[in-house]
Formats: sequence, structure tokens, C-alpha cells
Amino acid sequence: MPYYLVTQTSFKEGADEVEAAQKVLTKLKSDGAVGFTVKYDEENIRQVTVANVPASEVAQPAAREPRPSPEQIQEDNILEASAVNQAHTGVSKPRRLSARSVTLGLSLFAAGVAAGLVIMALVDRTHG
Repeated sequence: MPYYLVTQTSFKEGADEVEAAQKVLTKLKSDGAVGFTVKYDEENIRQVTVANVPASEVAQPAAREPRPSPEQIQEDNILEASAVNQAHTGVSKPRRLSARSVTLGLSLFAAGVAAGLVIMALVDRTHG
């Protein structure tokens, strides 16, 4: 059975690391579905959305039911994943910045530096 690196990333504001983590955990518990990045290797990376079902609602198998074979479990997991992720079939690719967005970013940075220099010069004049 293969191993996968499964990650869930959230950007959350908090007073410290613990508060931010608690906010994310609360959100994950309350959301109806949770998105993950699932990585098999460098070339096989998928975005997966999984329904968030509380553990109390998950059906437990009856004691008398025969256990399915590992092959059957893998087939069932593949079928469930494909049913949930029909919209997320592409491999994620790194986003490329356009020349326009780079130019805009550099222009904004330069304008901020220039404004900071002007403010520093004005402060030096009034205090000096």
C-alpha cells in the first residue's frame, strides 16, 4: 500500500501560534468539507476535497461482517476519491507571475521606498 503526504494549509491570524492553531481546528471541525493537498511524488500532486463527517456519524462495521480484502479496500477508496474529486482532476502546477504583475509589484515597492524617504526627510527637517 503506497504512502502519501497529505497536507492542509490555513492562513489564520492569532495572538500566538496556539490561538491560530485553535482557530483552524475549530474551522475544520465546523466546515462541511475540507481541502487537502495529496502528494505521492514530485509529479503526482492532487487537490482533494473530503466531506467532513463527525466520527460519531461514521458507521462502524458490524462484528459479524467479513473484513474486505486489502485490494477491495483500495478499490473502494479510489472510487470514493474519484466521486468526491471529479472537479479536482488536474495536477497542481506552480503559478507563474506575468511581466505585468512583476512590474506592478516593483512599482509599488519603489513608490513605498520613495514615500518613506520623503517622510524621513520631513521628520529630519522638523527635528533638526
